[in-house]
Amino acid sequence: MSRIGFIGTGHIAAPMVRRMVALGHDVIITERSRDVSAALAASHGVAIGTAPEVLEASDIVFVCLRPSMAPDILKDLTFRADHQIISVMAELNEAELQQICAPATLITRTIPYGFVEQGGCPLPVWGDVALINALFGPDNTVLAMPEEAGLNAILTSAAVIAGQLDMLNTIAQWTNAKLGDQAVSETYIKTLVQGFLTTMPTHAGALGEERDALCLPRSLNGHFRDNLRDAGVHDTISTSLDEIYKRLTSS
Repeated sequence: MSRIGFIGTGHIAAPMVRRMVALGHDVIITERSRDVSAALAASHGVAIGTAPEVLEASDIVFVCLRPSMAPDILKDLTFRADHQIISVMAELNEAELQQICAPATLITRTIPYGFVEQGGCPLPVWGDVALINALFGPDNTVLAMPEEAGLNAILTSAAVIAGQLDMLNTIAQWTNAKLGDQAVSETYIKTLVQGFLTTMPTHAGALGEERDALCLPRSLNGHFRDNLRDAGVHDTISTSLDEIYKRLTSS
């Protein structure tokens, strides 16, 4: 088993910490944030230390800080050349991490989501794919990126999740206004979308095929899709993705 440390222990890191403990790894975390780290220490027996103590006690180091804060927090720390760094910070690229974490050179970038703990999470990886497979596979899908720009494109697409949930919430609220039952409205929408996604074929192009199968002439689904297109929603999506991708690649 490995010695694994976490610098930054918020809600993104917590599921990874629990998974590492479940796999039998020796885990130490920083106090930031205090409530989350205290809960993990109480529930899973992980050690809490200062950032220097985490580095001293770890061979694999997850860096889970806000990108805007990371340089100031990490610049005064003493990394070892043999540290394996796993960054879950979308807005810091490999070159920036190499500079901040020197003399460590083994840098891997990925972004796990909360359900990585249970499995079924897609993990795009730039760096040590074998390491991520060892820690998170096989019940999570590890996707090796051929270049760092590809990782940035994938991370850009992941930024739509909150917007998609916002749209689904709007639909559930509209349904509730007619039905008068928020729980049933939300359960129906969530189960409906989940059912389509979990049973959809996995080959390339399946999303478009499933959409077209629902959008027959004069169909209700086609009516809704066409209204979104006519309102320019798809153009807004493309523009927003371009803006986010620029944020990830402009440094």
